[in-house]
Amino acid sequence: MIGAKRTLLSIMVSLVLVGTAGASVWLMASAGVFTGSEQALPSAPNPSGSGAAVPGAGGPISPGVQVAQPRDPFQPLITAPPGGGDGETTTTGAGGSTTTVPGGSTTTVPGGSTTTNGDAPDGIRVKLLEVRDTSTGRLAIVEVDGETYAVRVGETFATSFKVVSLTANGGVFTYGDSAFTLAVGQSILK
Repeated sequence: MIGAKRTLLSIMVSLVLVGTAGASVWLMASAGVFTGSEQALPSAPNPSGSGAAVPGAGGPISPGVQVAQPRDPFQPLITAPPGGGDGETTTTGAGGSTTTVPGGSTTTVPGGSTTTNGDAPDGIRVKLLEVRDTSTGRLAIVEVDGETYAVRVGETFATSFKVVSLTANGGVFTYGDSAFTLAVGQSILK
């Protein structure tokens, strides 16, 4: 009795699997998978680039539908303009003449001064110069936008920065509510 039930169950499972396979083959054949012909999907754009739908492919593209072109993932999204920068450089020569060069490149004229605008990142630059071991504990020498501070754990410096902990070659700091780690010689923009 048990053997007959198992046999009947296996026959039913086999019929379901064969039916599923047959339905899959029928769907693929009706979609043209086995024919090898070049058929476009419904509402596919015309390969000639005219924007009209391929005849027999379902109709024109509805307004508001944007068809994206493939993109090379190794191509940068943003590239720098020629000249190396997006600012401009003003050079004052020895005779008082002024030259403005677009692109942020630097030109130095003997006896003159050079000012470069552009490509300067926004934010506050913080750099850990060194960590010293003193008799009262570790002391961090930190530079914030060109100003140097000597601070210990728990001290606040440059208005919004605080030392959380120090090791022999680095430290943990906070800027407002955000924590960050610096090693000696490393800098970060905040």
